[in-house]
Amino acid sequence: MLKKSKEHLEETGMGYWGHLRHAFKQSNLLIGVAVRSYLHGIFPNIWISYGPKKIIKVYRHIKRFKHHRHLFKD
Repeated sequence: MLKKSKEHLEETGMGYWGHLRHAFKQSNLLIGVAVRSYLHGIFPNIWISYGPKKIIKVYRHIKRFKHHRHLFKD
C-alpha cells in the first residue's frame, strides 16, 4: 500500500501534505455542494444554479491534472 501511495504522489507531482490539502479542499467543496443541493431541493428558490456551476468548476479543475486525462478520452 505504501508503494502505491508513493506512486500516486509521484504521478500527481504533489508531496504528501500538498496532496492532503488538495484532497480536503476538494472534499469540502463537494460537501458544500451536496448540502446546498439538498436545501435547494427543499427550497427551490435558493442556490438555483450553484450546484451545476460548482460541479463544472470541479470538472475543469480535475481535467487539468495529467494523471486524470485518461478519464476524458470520450
